Amino acid sequence: MKSSDLFELSRELSQQRQPHAWITVVSVTNPSSSYVGAQAIVTADGALSGWIGGGCVQSAAKAAALGSLASVIPQKMRLSNLKDASEAIDVRPMACASNGEVELFIQPIAVPPRLRIYGSTPIVATAAWLAREVDFDPLTDQEAADVDALSALAPNGPAPNPPERETYALIATQGEGDETALESALRSCARAVLVIASRRKAERLRAAMELRGISKERLDAMHAPAGPDIGAVTPNEIALAAVAGLVALRRRCRTQRAAQPLTGYINPVCGAAVDPARALSTITLGGQTHYFCCQACRIEFERDPRKYLDIGASTRARFAAQSQLKAPEAPDS
Repeated sequence: MKSSDLFELSRELSQQRQPHAWITVVSVTNPSSSYVGAQAIVTADGALSGWIGGGCVQSAAKAAALGSLASVIPQKMRLSNLKDASEAIDVRPMACASNGEVELFIQPIAVPPRLRIYGSTPIVATAAWLAREVDFDPLTDQEAADVDALSALAPNGPAPNPPERETYALIATQGEGDETALESALRSCARAVLVIASRRKAERLRAAMELRGISKERLDAMHAPAGPDIGAVTPNEIALAAVAGLVALRRRCRTQRAAQPLTGYINPVCGAAVDPARALSTITLGGQTHYFCCQACRIEFERDPRKYLDIGASTRARFAAQSQLKAPEAPDS
């Protein structure tokens, strides 16, 4: 696939609000089938388009790209059997028999999370502007009404619902239809619903939602006051605090996703997660079965089993430690 084709694919994925990651080869130590400047795109389902090297390079790169998509953090990775502990770079074993080195740069292309803002108060316009500045995609009551109106006038009828994506909600009604807006937000797919309200009012709204049949689990998504206490008084200051609360919640959600331990088996040769039911190659040593993404990884494992058993133990320990990381505190609720 040519670079122009990859750019077109990235454009289409962005238009469809589909997250993906670019992988670029930045250095190569021969012998290697890769070359500097080779590129590929990995989508959230693990599909790879383009070419960056052989199967073992692709397997390790895909695993790293999926991690970058979860954390939305770019990273450099080197596939090499000569690890330099002084360098701040993720070094993983090179499984290819050539024993060359390949260094990759992975750039995640995130989809801006949707922010549904309920209300028509003076806070709304400022909150929407601030949200755009920190990479949310806000939709106010007026914008939602405009979208509905255009959809109704479409010659083929209303457009189908877009694919579900990361969504948050901000209730800025301030006494104008609070309960209706809050119920709508809690019954939506919003990961968190922030309410601009005092603690006393928030408790009253929470009780009202229970009477309307909102489950306790779903009520846990409600956060009020909407952000940190910055002594806000004016509408602009209140909007600033609310958007700060949204940023904190978004970062916490991403940290939690990135810290989740990988499921399945971690291929100790290339570091890729392998579904045992779909492994392309396996080997059993000492009563334990090891799973591989390709035949080349299994052959490399057989060259020095002790080396890769130690790598596998280290990898499992690293992911176990990551799963115990404390996420950042949520905004005051």
